[in-house]
Parts: sequence; C-alpha cells; structure tokens
Amino acid sequence: MRAGQETDLEALDWPALVQPGTLVVWGQASAEPTGLTEALTRARHRIGAFRAFAGISYGASVDPAYTDIISYVSYCGTGQNRKLGDKLDILPVHYSNLVQALRHEDIVILIRLAQGADDDHFSFGPGADYVADLLSVARLVIAEVSSGTPQTGTGRDIKRSDIDYIVRTRTPCLSPPQGKAGDAEAKIAQNVASLIEDGATLQIGLGALPGAILKALHGHKDLGVHSGLITGEVADLCTAGVITNSRKTLDRGLTVTGLLSGDERLMQWADGNSRLSIRPTSYTHAPDTLRAIDRFVAINSAIEVDLTGQVNAEIAAGRYVGAVGGAANFLRGAAESKGGLGIIALPSTARDRSRIVSQLSGPVTTARADIGFVVTEHGIADLRNATLTQRQERLLAIADPLHQDGLTTSQVEPSN
Repeated sequence: MRAGQETDLEALDWPALVQPGTLVVWGQASAEPTGLTEALTRARHRIGAFRAFAGISYGASVDPAYTDIISYVSYCGTGQNRKLGDKLDILPVHYSNLVQALRHEDIVILIRLAQGADDDHFSFGPGADYVADLLSVARLVIAEVSSGTPQTGTGRDIKRSDIDYIVRTRTPCLSPPQGKAGDAEAKIAQNVASLIEDGATLQIGLGALPGAILKALHGHKDLGVHSGLITGEVADLCTAGVITNSRKTLDRGLTVTGLLSGDERLMQWADGNSRLSIRPTSYTHAPDTLRAIDRFVAINSAIEVDLTGQVNAEIAAGRYVGAVGGAANFLRGAAESKGGLGIIALPSTARDRSRIVSQLSGPVTTARADIGFVVTEHGIADLRNATLTQRQERLLAIADPLHQDGLTTSQVEPSN
C-alpha cells in the first residue's frame, strides 16, 4: 500500500530508491518534473548505473555528460535527445504500444502534478500521457507537486494512495524552443487549411510547421481537438472562438489531449479550464476512440516521402531526430473516421535537397497505405485510392520544380 509520504527534495535517498536495472520514467515536454529529474542526475554517481526513459526533452535532465552513469532510452530524438547521438537507445514502437513495451521493466516513475481538489487528490497538470498508464505497474511513484503547475481536470486525477513520495516545489513547467516558420511553411499551412472543413476535429504535432497550420485556421468555425499534445496555438484558437468542440461526436465541448507543450501563456489558459481534458495514451491513441470521431483530421509531418507515399519520420542525414510516434495511430484513425482525412505536411526541400524522394534514406515509419494526402508549398497530392503510377505523378507535381527532373520513377521499389 503506497503511503503518499511527504518529504523534502533533499531528503530523497536516491541510492535506496533507484537500483541497478531500474528504468526511471519521467513525464515529458512541459510535464517533466524538473526538480526531481535535476536531483536525480546530480545523484547519479551515488546511485550507480541505471537507465532512464526520456520522451520529448526540453531541459537539463538529458545531457551527454550524464551518460557516464545513465543509459538513456526514448521513443524519439526530439529536443535535447538529439545531443545524445549514438548514446541514445531508441525504442521504435507505435505510441499506442509504448506502455505495453515498458510495463514489464522495474519502473520508477517521476511525475509532475498540481494540487488537486483536496489534500488526498492531485491533478495530472500538463500531462497524463504514457506516465499515467504506467502508474499501476511501477515499483515506485515519486510526485513533484509544484505551485508552478496548472491544475487541469477535476482535481481528482490521482489519489495520494497511488503515490509513494511527494515533494513540494515551485518549479515552472518547461517551455519548448521557439521555431520560426518561413514562407514555405506559410504556403503549406494555407494548403492544409484548404482541406479542413468547419466542424472537423484535429490532431496535430509539434514544431514551427504545425504552429503555422494552426495559425492559418483562424477563419474556420467550430473546430474540435483530439490530439496527443497541444501547443499555445491551440489555446489561441480556443480563445478566439475557432475551436469550440461543439460538433465533436465524442467528448463534445472538450479539447482532449495527453500533453501540454508550451510557455506560461498555455499554462495559464489550461489552469482551471473545465473545457480541457488531459487523458492518458490508452485513451488518446486508442483505435476505438479515434474511429468514433467523425471528420477526424490527422496532420503530421515527415522528414521525407517517397514517390509511392511511404514516409520516413525518423532519420535525417544518418541521425535519429524524429520518432515512430503516434502518426500511424492517428492516420489510421482518420482513415477509419467518417469523413476523416490523414495528412502529411512537409516543405519540399531541406538544405537544397528534395524531401520528395525516389527512395527513402531512412526507415518506412508510416506505410503508404495509411497516407491520404501529402502537402508541400507547391500543392496537394491526393493519394486516396491512387495507383502507384498515379501516386508518382501526383507527388512529382508537388516536389520542388528544381528537383523534379532528378526524381525518376524507375528507382522506386515496387514492394512495401
């Protein structure tokens, strides 16, 4: 029986809590419990060798210098994870299978929470995500309850009895680095916006391009959101009355997400917001959930797309910078949704190299059968029910004109 014992951060006996073979899992992005993760990394030499599962990382808990003791594992190469290079071990699974892949480990969870409705309850704050689904199988749960964390939900997300140790801090939520959208991203955003009907429910990813796409939707009406994560641009659309969730066929009236990723502005919008629902991965990415949402539009990015529609969203120039992630879950959900759309959006070039390619330079992250549309600044390729020949013609048409002559269909692999 867990006690929910309150203690000081400095009083945590890390060598007694984290043992050889332990996998320490902490909340990602803005949900990282930074007081706990910073204390853990400082204590690493006293602990001895252990493993850490770090998702999207914005702070100082992921650092090549710490690999003298810590073996990092992740599903993604996002944020600070990129600095680890070949010292990051990747778990290449669909996001919906992540919990199943981790649940048999000796797990210690570090989680950021907000104070809840009373002394015996707490709020998941900026993220439930995969951490919430792992609580029941963890050997130990250590919670950082910070006054700098927004209270989301009803304030009864997690009971004191579900937690082993509680530390109180004032640490703010981490903010993502700010990417800058250029002319190409603005054109892509307009092309994507032209595909989205009023009343559609959106899933969208992280970065400058998704941010530009959301900004291009200010002329739309009654949009909904069901997404793995949301950013400040979603909050802006809610405040502007564009996102109302009023036409959703599931969770009507609610913006549903597993994770917040943004600055103080997003956290203030989320704090006490009764129209925001923070849910675990077992709900946000579940096939039955997604297919029940009519006009579900999944918008994801890629590193490159080949002339048959296969997507590489993991490796660029030989480096692991992306993820398998939830794209396949959401794109498949969109395909099975009544009136749904699955969209891959990307600039046509990167460093003067075409991102529409004859052959992928990395793995097939998402199969061509799961792609509905590919969008660049040069147009929209509708791949639904298209033959291989039609796909090649349509994808060539949205490639950068300077590279079209160099893309030859004879190089395309005919099999999956």
